[in-house]
Amino acid sequence: MIQQSLQKLHQFCDNENFKGYSLYDSHTGKIPFEKFGHTVSFFSNQVIKRSPVNFRSLIGVPKQYNPKGIGLFLHAYSLLQLNEEKNISVDIDFFYSWLKENYSKGWSGICWGYHYDWPRSDGSMFRAHTPSVVVTAFICRGMMEYIKVRRDKRQEVKEIISSAVEFVLNDVHCTEHLEGLCFSYTPEQRDTVFNANLLAAEILAYDDYLSENNEHQDTIQKVLDFTLYHQNEDGSWYYSLHPKTGKPKKQIDFHQGYMVETIHRICNTADLWTSDLRESVQKGLKFYIKNQFDSDGASLWRYPKKWPVDIHNQSQGIITFSLLSEYSNDYLPFAEKIADWTIKNMQAKNGRFYYQKWPFLTNKVNYMRWNQGWMMVSLAILLIIKKMDQ
Repeated sequence: MIQQSLQKLHQFCDNENFKGYSLYDSHTGKIPFEKFGHTVSFFSNQVIKRSPVNFRSLIGVPKQYNPKGIGLFLHAYSLLQLNEEKNISVDIDFFYSWLKENYSKGWSGICWGYHYDWPRSDGSMFRAHTPSVVVTAFICRGMMEYIKVRRDKRQEVKEIISSAVEFVLNDVHCTEHLEGLCFSYTPEQRDTVFNANLLAAEILAYDDYLSENNEHQDTIQKVLDFTLYHQNEDGSWYYSLHPKTGKPKKQIDFHQGYMVETIHRICNTADLWTSDLRESVQKGLKFYIKNQFDSDGASLWRYPKKWPVDIHNQSQGIITFSLLSEYSNDYLPFAEKIADWTIKNMQAKNGRFYYQKWPFLTNKVNYMRWNQGWMMVSLAILLIIKKMDQ
């Protein structure tokens, strides 16, 4: 089932030339929402994002390449090519070349952001191509898989990731706390977002690995210290802390899977495992599987709220329980269960995956990065881990 699903998904994305709509891309269309004031600008963006009817073609929103989405496709197809999945292949050099040419200009180093203006609830506008450590890290992650296939590109990728480090260290706010360090999400403001902080450290870890040194080890360790300090007793992490009050935003969703996966990637890359870090991952995984999924493989939206079942929650569950299956014999079978449920309930006959599922309604809007890119990565990882486990 997984092989067939992946093949159908590949065919759909290939037919679409990997271009598509994005969750927050309403302001790339022909209607100048921003000119009607912040309230109209913000709520129009939210309505178009949430609507099960896709209005984008009516308002002139074009299908485009999403930099993070291209990074996800580079990751997935590099994995598949490395493992000789000849029936599911594309020109991975295209993804790499596009990313190399389409980075955000004007910063200390190479970095990436989203391709659309994004109005926020506080009245500000997150401008197109404003870089973030999150987008940059996922693209660097894809490039690390790419050089396993294109070994002749190792030096070039090393230079790109070293340049990304300059962006992280020189442009992104970093706050020093008694319990460790926290990098902000973007250069735009100082904030405390736990998954973004870890992803900044992941970029530093890749740079040390490719440079064969431990130049950033102390910084990475302080990020990990901060992360462990703020893990809740039950193993969960909240999404963020308010930068002034320190009050947590008690949102628990797919970022829980991000957290344990990113700790795993950092510690494997930088050889920083300790008993405390392994215990943290173990606790995080136990919370994730016990509280954020039903026994049939359907995820909760934001714990403890069940609906809707979101495709990103599904894909991250597959990734996390596949990659970290060494922690329990139950995890890989559960990753398969999540995948089976998702394929049966959220994949169309033409191969694309739906955005969200409610009890009596399915939002079938096709988001190339959020839906297809993440499912491509998750199914590729599951397929490969299953083969290794046989």
